Amino acid sequence: MTAILENLSEEARNAIISAGHTRTFNANAEVFAEGEKAEFLPMVVTGRIKMVRYPEPGKEIIIGMFGAGEVFAIPPALDGKRFPASAIAMEDSRLLLLPRDKFLALKDRFPEFSSLILEKMCGLLRERSETIQILATSSAEQRVAATLLKLAGEIPPNGVKKITHRRQDIAEMSGLTIESTIRSIRRMAKNGLFKIVHGKIHIADTEPLQRFIR
Repeated sequence: MTAILENLSEEARNAIISAGHTRTFNANAEVFAEGEKAEFLPMVVTGRIKMVRYPEPGKEIIIGMFGAGEVFAIPPALDGKRFPASAIAMEDSRLLLLPRDKFLALKDRFPEFSSLILEKMCGLLRERSETIQILATSSAEQRVAATLLKLAGEIPPNGVKKITHRRQDIAEMSGLTIESTIRSIRRMAKNGLFKIVHGKIHIADTEPLQRFIR
């Protein structure tokens, strides 16, 4: 059962699980390709999925990353058009695939499910706006800073956010080479924007990063 369904009624939850089917994808396997017609709504049960675009040969830009309990590719599943990006398993992952016709019927049948989908879609739209902001940023360091802010989210008082993403992931989210990303991270850490502990980026306060990209 995916975490996204935990707040739904038992009736709605059982109906959705029964209507879909689970499928396992090995690491680096393609869930769907950019341009394919959207025939299902994907939900991550376990593992991690990234949505990517390839603006030119050999260059990959991550436009979204999704973990257990998350749903993605909602707009194309709603309108039945083509997927605007490819989805790739970042590790061995299991997905619940809900056929589009059943997805639409269940959305109409259960208002609570419809509200949940609307909430998730708003979140996806905000993420797309953040991605556009990152790619529109001029310098490599500012791009990396904007990506780290996105990954850090809200940091509680006296808390520290540990960024567990690989440097490669950060590079692809920033639209940069891994070499440029590594150099940028080292320079920003040296300037005190965050700390690197055992190879992981630790952010205790997002304000320095926010000031850096202004």
